[in-house]
Amino acid sequence: MENKLNEYLELFKSKKVKLTDVRLSMLKIIATKKHFTINELISMVEEDLGSVNVMSIYNNIDLFLEMHLLFANTINGKQIIYEAISSQLMHISCDICGSLEDLESPSLANELFVRFSNILEDKEMKLEHFKLELHGICKKCK
Repeated sequence: MENKLNEYLELFKSKKVKLTDVRLSMLKIIATKKHFTINELISMVEEDLGSVNVMSIYNNIDLFLEMHLLFANTINGKQIIYEAISSQLMHISCDICGSLEDLESPSLANELFVRFSNILEDKEMKLEHFKLELHGICKKCK
């Protein structure tokens, strides 16, 4: 957590973005939680700071998405789940219940990163990060 939070703080400093109490609280949460909804985030920030302007949370989510600190994942076309960006995000999603699970396979992620990098090089682009989502039906829903 400490390492990730320091990365975020350095990014804010380098881009000269003011670090407010709400932003700092949100960054701490993002550095520690895998996935969260906007309502969960609001609850956690309120737990940390007390009463908070909900619009401030929404505006900061937009800023964090713009700064590439967060990904927004849509579950079943309805609910948005946020998570901190890393160079390789891979998920398994159930098409029936909408459960979302991280796919932990560093060797596969590294191999895909190399392959995707080569594809983008042909397009004269540099790969920064990728997100891969596999769909199926989970054990519970079969």
